Amino acid sequence: MRKILYPVLWIMCSLSCLGQDREHFFHALKEKDVASDPSYQWYQFGPGMSGNNKSAFWHPTDPKVLFIGPNMGNSYRSTDGGFTYESVLDPDGPGLNEGLRGPREFRSVDFSRQNPDFGFCTDRNNNGIYVTHNKGATWQNILEPQFDKKFMACVTVDPEDDQIWYVGGGKMRELGRALFPQAKPHGANIHPKSQGQIYKTTNGGKTWKLIVNGIHPKAEIESILVDPNSSKTVYASTNRGFYKSTNGGKTWKQKSKGLGHEVMRSFTHHYDSNSKKLTLFVINNVTWKKDGKTVKDDKGGIFRSDDEGETWVNISGDIAIDMRQFKSIPSIMKSYYHAIAYYFGMKDKEAKMAFPELPSAITQRFNTIEVDPNDINNIYVNNEYSNASRNNFMPGQLWRTKDGGKHWFVTFRNGKNWEADSKDADYWTKRNNPIGNNIDLKYLKRWMARDPYDRKGCNFVRFNCDGSILHTQMAKISLFSYDKGETWVDIDDIEIGNGNYVGGGNSNLPGHGFYQHPDLPHQVFCAAGENSLWITNDLGKEIRKGAQSASVHKFTEHEQSLSTFAIHPNDTNIRYALFFRQHNRGELFRTTDAGKTWHSHGIAIPKWNVKAHSGDQSVHQLNITFNIENPDIMYFHVPKNARGLEYVGDSQAGFGVHRSKDGGKTWERINNGLPTEPDVSAIATHPKKANILFASVQNKNGGLFKSKDGGDTWQKVGSTKEISGAFGINDIHFDKKGNVYITAGCKKSGINDGGLWRSSDGLKTWEKIFDYPWTVRVETALYDHNVILISTLPNVSNKRKNPGTYLSKDAGKTWVKINKGNGQSDRINDIAIDNYTPDKFYVSTYGSGWYVTFKEEEL
Repeated sequence: MRKILYPVLWIMCSLSCLGQDREHFFHALKEKDVASDPSYQWYQFGPGMSGNNKSAFWHPTDPKVLFIGPNMGNSYRSTDGGFTYESVLDPDGPGLNEGLRGPREFRSVDFSRQNPDFGFCTDRNNNGIYVTHNKGATWQNILEPQFDKKFMACVTVDPEDDQIWYVGGGKMRELGRALFPQAKPHGANIHPKSQGQIYKTTNGGKTWKLIVNGIHPKAEIESILVDPNSSKTVYASTNRGFYKSTNGGKTWKQKSKGLGHEVMRSFTHHYDSNSKKLTLFVINNVTWKKDGKTVKDDKGGIFRSDDEGETWVNISGDIAIDMRQFKSIPSIMKSYYHAIAYYFGMKDKEAKMAFPELPSAITQRFNTIEVDPNDINNIYVNNEYSNASRNNFMPGQLWRTKDGGKHWFVTFRNGKNWEADSKDADYWTKRNNPIGNNIDLKYLKRWMARDPYDRKGCNFVRFNCDGSILHTQMAKISLFSYDKGETWVDIDDIEIGNGNYVGGGNSNLPGHGFYQHPDLPHQVFCAAGENSLWITNDLGKEIRKGAQSASVHKFTEHEQSLSTFAIHPNDTNIRYALFFRQHNRGELFRTTDAGKTWHSHGIAIPKWNVKAHSGDQSVHQLNITFNIENPDIMYFHVPKNARGLEYVGDSQAGFGVHRSKDGGKTWERINNGLPTEPDVSAIATHPKKANILFASVQNKNGGLFKSKDGGDTWQKVGSTKEISGAFGINDIHFDKKGNVYITAGCKKSGINDGGLWRSSDGLKTWEKIFDYPWTVRVETALYDHNVILISTLPNVSNKRKNPGTYLSKDAGKTWVKINKGNGQSDRINDIAIDNYTPDKFYVSTYGSGWYVTFKEEEL
């Protein structure tokens, strides 16, 4: 008996201990930040492409350290001058909206001049400001109550005393959203609670005091500068004037002598450490006025002060352009009239009728200014006419002067009409403007000289601290100049061979999920918003540790957002693609030669209306699925609340399940028995019965639904009603043994409501094997059904703690959190387990592309 009893008791005790450990783990996930297993490290892959990034700041004393914050929510630091990046967000922190994970889209960054590791930053959210003690590798919210629910725009340090810092409030640094129509000259994008806010600390950020005596109560602060010659002298540029304090901020006086008006768009300075000479520069927001049948400059421009802001001199020189030269270029005319119409409060057609004569000299509305730290006369301004198209117009992305403002020329040139044989060459030559394209791109090489003048503007222009690197951003590409702007290069990616890339780790790409085919080992097909299809390969190991390379595959020459991708189960030459926005949205593309050529095969979703300046208006068509007996019968689904699942924008139409019976040529919606406007988050076919189909429906009236007739009718699965509650079912998955998994929970579900359940008896009964209030995706390994990967999203009931990725290798008995290296672990929309390489996993994120992880010892 003893030989039998002892092993049984030992097994029972071990199982009990495992159960207790698991319950302790689940309890911890709801109560505190749980650390990830350090043996798994996520590495970002896909194109580098720092995205529509309007926030980039160099460290003030280290020329290699650069901070960027693209608009899709991740924030990065480079320590090698922009070649590689790492996220500065805490992968194990709460969801981003709590404000504790780190800064989102830097608005300003500054560091102590005595201790280069100590700094502060502001960001786009109104959760406060952040401090770092490790040169910006990580940031912590200082949780200052006075900053709560206010937008803090800029932060600066006293260069002589790093205990003294200033912070200014407002939204003037939202470069793509700060708009200035004539009717609202101080800005259309304002925040009253953030106005009239300048704070000062004299103890390194422990306490802060409001110092606004003399500041206009509606002023939104753009920049603050402490005079390097006198700590008592402080300058502030605002939308209500340029201010100066000579007593450390106790009182302020407006200094506007020589300026056109009181709206400051951008402020910078030059300091000569040898002569101790400080020179100030501002962009005084350009305004226009009606002049009969045309428009002309009114006030504003580029200004310089040589007497500490007491007086100002206009240095706009010859920067105004003759729009008559470009009258035959539709893109420029559209850009010009769009900006003019917005400024005067008209529609575009009305502006064309009111101002049929083009101006012979008009100044564009620049939004940042930069001065070479080594040459006071070398000055740059940028024209952000694409993402702030209602402010500005084409052409000319970056302008430069070498003589202090007498003569200005375009120093960033991309377009057919910059070439010597173009019809505009004579105009530019007479302006003493260099001609010839001077940028070099990698992954987006097709953007080079694609338009008469490139459709995308430049978002900013900034030097590193020693003046050796000049940085700008054209749409989603960072470009660097090592010769003061004579030439520009793209270093976001490393190209390996033809069309294979390793990104820099600074992706702003909207990931849109994965696909694997059992007959194509070691290839993971990755769908991307705005960037089509990427396929993994093994070339990255030649570049650096953890580098996953991938090749890009285009369907057309246009920019497309791939919603889902699939390959015929019996013929790998036949492949399908659906698009959720941009070109060919709603169309099914098909290839019969493994992707060499593609053509439109059918209309899955009829085109929906898209309004200008109204955000991402998508229809997310997900998860092309084939009938196991007849692959001409195909399905996909459309979730209504797609943004909640961390896709780009909610779906605008087509909610529910769609079916084709003719290989994708025609489609029908099959929602009979599903809720009204069903928010279908996943579908799955029964692995053995061709006509049985499942749909998980999230949110109100949701649940797990089953069709026994190939989708003609649906019935709710009764055994899951208690699990789904008021928030539905998020995912359904079959493992290779036939076990079924479902996930549940939502953003506002109760602390004990969500999780992962498994059924081993054909959906009759369920066992909860993971406990977290919002559990979303689930996958099991093809090579071992005991390996389970899941993703979770932030839930308010536990203050958004511990979203991310979790792994079990023992069928759910124990779990580990694996978020290390993934700054967007809280915004995962899909996961995958490599079919052929054990311990290799993938996640797709809302706005920083895709990540792959290996165990550290396997790298």
